[in-house]
Amino acid sequence: MTRKLLDLAGIGSSRLHLEWVSSAEAQRFAQITTAVVNAVKDLGPLDRETLDLQLEGVQRTLDCEQIRWTVGKEKNLLASGDVYGRKWGREAYEAVLDSILLTEYEKNLIYAALNKGAGSVRDIAAKTGLDLPRISFLLAQMEKGGQVELKTFEDNKPQFAVI
Repeated sequence: MTRKLLDLAGIGSSRLHLEWVSSAEAQRFAQITTAVVNAVKDLGPLDRETLDLQLEGVQRTLDCEQIRWTVGKEKNLLASGDVYGRKWGREAYEAVLDSILLTEYEKNLIYAALNKGAGSVRDIAAKTGLDLPRISFLLAQMEKGGQVELKTFEDNKPQFAVI
């Protein structure tokens, strides 16, 4: 899931390395560490200033209650089914999780842009790269969810702010 988010954010999943190593595997640990260091060197430094909004969006998404709930229900959904007794296949579960990840990441990207001074849909689009209709749709959801509010109008353009 984190790899998918890093790819969505344009950071790249290749920056995340996960390996299980036992304390009895010192040589393996050294090999993995060397491989990770070389891989990170090949990628070059991460430009945190340029990717500031994306990093905040990823972090907020990983902390999102809906994501944690969906991941926590994986075993039950696949083994026992949902509250209606319908068993989910792996593909259906992954598709739903991917959809939630994308929506929550985009909402969190908008939230981060608003926190950094963007107020209008066009300002948010310029900072995030999201298209105008998608931003408008997500802002409406976020407004209903009490995350953002319509503050004022400037030149007949609605200005939004985080709550």
